[in-house]
Amino acid sequence: MNGEMISIYRKKGNPDLVMKAYQDTLHLWKVPVQSAYVTTSFGLVHVLVAGPEYAEPLVLLHGFGFSSTMWLENIDALSSRYRVYAIDFPGDINKSGSIRPIKNKTDCVTWFTEILDGLDIDKVHVCGHSYGGFITMVLATRLSARIRKVIILSPGAGIQPQNKGFFIRCLLAGMMPTTQRIQNLMDNMTGEGNVINQTLKDQFTIAMQNALPRTKLFVSYIKDNELQQITAPTLLLIGDQDIQYDVEQAMERARRVIHNIEATVIPRAGHGLPLEKPEIVNTYMLDFLGR
Repeated sequence: MNGEMISIYRKKGNPDLVMKAYQDTLHLWKVPVQSAYVTTSFGLVHVLVAGPEYAEPLVLLHGFGFSSTMWLENIDALSSRYRVYAIDFPGDINKSGSIRPIKNKTDCVTWFTEILDGLDIDKVHVCGHSYGGFITMVLATRLSARIRKVIILSPGAGIQPQNKGFFIRCLLAGMMPTTQRIQNLMDNMTGEGNVINQTLKDQFTIAMQNALPRTKLFVSYIKDNELQQITAPTLLLIGDQDIQYDVEQAMERARRVIHNIEATVIPRAGHGLPLEKPEIVNTYMLDFLGR
């Protein structure tokens, strides 16, 4: 692999603090986990691997500004039945190293194909949350030959544009990453009465204060003719208190445009759906994948 690594760190950012925060959250995982690295034309990609070696493969794609450690509330249930590959998206704040950014949907498909080939996987289930949900939709529209089933959790845009208020909150947190501002952002994303693991919240805070995602493929509205290319069975879950967009409008459009979809609104849940309601999400996922 040739090329200079793109730094994600701010001018006075401390990589050691970021990596320690990553490990602190990973230590909370309740299952044995291995680290693997896959060489791609976009950089060296870090993958957390758990579950029976010969079980069906399931790829997990994390949210923006996070890392694969975010699946701490889901990994126990999912890895009990599947060989789970939680991928650190290159250019985000994690253990992957980027030598050139994924700039568009075509790059994204090329990158993911290289990941599957590097892991010696033919076809895979794919699940993504937030930004990872958007990436999952992109892959499902363009790489149907390699995907068995699709799970989309609180996708970033894709089905509906994100509202300006949500975008501005995220932008301000990135520009002025005080602890209070970042924690408030996470609290605003969280459904009323729900609690996100504090170690994970601390990881996100430390990550954003010391680094900044350098991803170039941003979430966006995906047109009807693209979404109609999704052929794999699809599960869509969105919390009823998700602040990104009108949830009912998102559900109505998804059911109308995406073939072979099961779309459900989860009560009393916000944007951090798999962390806020892990038992419910895990049950839906395992039931869907097991059919």
